[in-house]
Amino acid sequence: MYDYEEACPVSRAASVLCERWTLQIIREMLLGATRFSEFQNYLPRMSPTLLNTRLRTLEKQGIIVRKKKADKRGYEYQLTSCGRQLGPVIKEMGKWGIRWVFDSMNPEQLNLSAIIRDYAIALNTDQLPAGDTTIQFTVTNVDVVVKRFVLVRDGAAQVCEENISNDVDVFITATLETLGKIWFGELNMLSAQKQGLLKVVAAPFYMNNLSKWLGTSQFAPYNNHNSDS
Repeated sequence: MYDYEEACPVSRAASVLCERWTLQIIREMLLGATRFSEFQNYLPRMSPTLLNTRLRTLEKQGIIVRKKKADKRGYEYQLTSCGRQLGPVIKEMGKWGIRWVFDSMNPEQLNLSAIIRDYAIALNTDQLPAGDTTIQFTVTNVDVVVKRFVLVRDGAAQVCEENISNDVDVFITATLETLGKIWFGELNMLSAQKQGLLKVVAAPFYMNNLSKWLGTSQFAPYNNHNSDS
């Protein structure tokens, strides 16, 4: 950690939080990541060595705690009450970032696993029918066409690489760039469908209520490039 040698709460906080990738680790934990492999999946540009170093530092500072998995090999990481109080800080940083320094989305910086996970977290399950709902995302602008499934069961959504349900209720097909633009509020869902950028095949209920149950980023309303067209 860098010591600013100032008797200032901002400087003390910056000495802990402003090291490279630290805030991103906390962001992922606020979204539910607990395992080393999950951090690697959602932060692929971060080396395992640096990830391990940052996790140790956060543990030393009392922001996270490492726990042995019950009846399993390995460990998981959990935020302490100190760490959970960073939630509003991360949220305000995201709002500021998308409003003032998020000039435009760079498709090359999108992470397929993170985007599908984010859509799953943002699903408004209260607007979905009772019982299971399975959503298939087909992403077409990668080297090989990739399919990911989101299963909603008992009001909770989980991402699967294979369909673990019987039937798919909603088929969503788009490029990763289109999904990213919709997620961050640069492209309206209806506009994307009209332009043929987003293809949705589903029963009328799902189609007619798409924008009610398929959520976008909490930061999308603050995007200066927001498109309502």
